[in-house]
Amino acid sequence: MARANVALVKYWGKAAGPGRQPSNTSLSVTLDGLLSAARVEAWREGAADRAAWVPPGPVADLRRFVELGRRRLGITYPLDVQVTSNFPVAAGLASSASAYAALTTAMAAFAPEPPSTSLLAELARHGSGSACRSLLGGFVQWRPGDDDGAVTQIAPPEHWPLTILAALTETGPKRVPSREGMRRTATTSPFFDAWLAAGRTDLSVVREAVASRDLSLLGPAIERNALRMHATALGADPPLLYWEPATVSVMRAVWRLREAGVPAFFTIDAGPQVKVLCEPGDADRVTTALTAVPGVVRVLRSRPGDGPRILSEPPLWVPR
Repeated sequence: MARANVALVKYWGKAAGPGRQPSNTSLSVTLDGLLSAARVEAWREGAADRAAWVPPGPVADLRRFVELGRRRLGITYPLDVQVTSNFPVAAGLASSASAYAALTTAMAAFAPEPPSTSLLAELARHGSGSACRSLLGGFVQWRPGDDDGAVTQIAPPEHWPLTILAALTETGPKRVPSREGMRRTATTSPFFDAWLAAGRTDLSVVREAVASRDLSLLGPAIERNALRMHATALGADPPLLYWEPATVSVMRAVWRLREAGVPAFFTIDAGPQVKVLCEPGDADRVTTALTAVPGVVRVLRSRPGDGPRILSEPPLWVPR
């Protein structure tokens, strides 16, 4: 079982070359309320892997990941895999991050030798780049690199018990997957290099804000970073617009809350959903305001969460 994460400093764009390396360093917080579970069993009745999503998701991608994972982990027999999430899939809520982090963790239990942390991170990001961040709890930094320090926890979940609210404005899959959106942005947007340069400053500010638990410093930086990412994507050819009308309405609702003295701040990943950070004491008021926005389907509440957990060990009959 693993949790989704929300990027406070976004990763948007892959570096050239092998290994699915990011173009920039990102920083995220793992969310305790958005979960994916992966059930993995030895597939004794089949000659090939079997894979399924619940709710339905891209099965071909899942099967390719299982095949790659078996090779990298040294698993010599087919696997039967099912991935389940308690929130919408492929809708801009990091379902792929939690799903592939959960699956990587579950498959590692079948490996004949314990895999290194760097191998697990490298494998997870073949499913979804941000999945490597969901391999750790709390506040997590991911920088380009294959070594054990590429994905690091900069603060545990209990360091800062913020409330993170996700305002869902659309529950269906987004029209342009993140992988294609990043490729298009990096290769066609004239703003891409400026986005990377600005992100380095945002990263420094956000790291300082997390260390000092300063929401007044964190909030403007994460909003700025999110809006710059989406502005860069809008500059792609053809343009990428992940927002729905309700997305903009939620942003305006957050600004009105601040005008009324409630310190709440938003961030938006590649999708129409808006994540809002606030102190726990303000969570009920912020939830009420977000729920009242026309077009908001529901509001999910989370806080910083832990890394993956194995719920049960492989049975004894698994071939080794």
